[in-house]
Amino acid sequence: MKKFKIVFLITFFFTGLQSYSQIAVTGFTNYVVGMSTSKNKTLNFELKVFAYNYVDELPIETNVFYNFETKEYHRFSIGLGINLSPFRGFDEINSLVIPASLEIFPIKDFKKIAIVLEVTPELRIEDGAVLRSLIGIRYSFDKK
Repeated sequence: MKKFKIVFLITFFFTGLQSYSQIAVTGFTNYVVGMSTSKNKTLNFELKVFAYNYVDELPIETNVFYNFETKEYHRFSIGLGINLSPFRGFDEINSLVIPASLEIFPIKDFKKIAIVLEVTPELRIEDGAVLRSLIGIRYSFDKK
């Protein structure tokens, strides 16, 4: 538990350093909530919590995304991350993930709201590979 507190504080500290310009919150289907840093930069970070399990099994996923150029109505990102259950111990990783995300801006001049489509190959440590898909709505708290 002591390791979890240290890692949580470090993650919280670095998220605070990266998130001064923009934070986005995403609500996905299947009880998944995500929080990410600025999508206006080339690289951004995202933390997802899969809230459909008991607390001791609660999967948390961290991703680093490479953002391609934002177009008028969409943005594409591809990333790399890990999925783990911190309340079980940090020495056990659930899976390695390679998420591909498409954000669609339904309102041309208001890019704070986006529909997010994500497809993620999960390379599970114990079970092999699976393909996960998520659909959600993202709201960005930016200055624009």
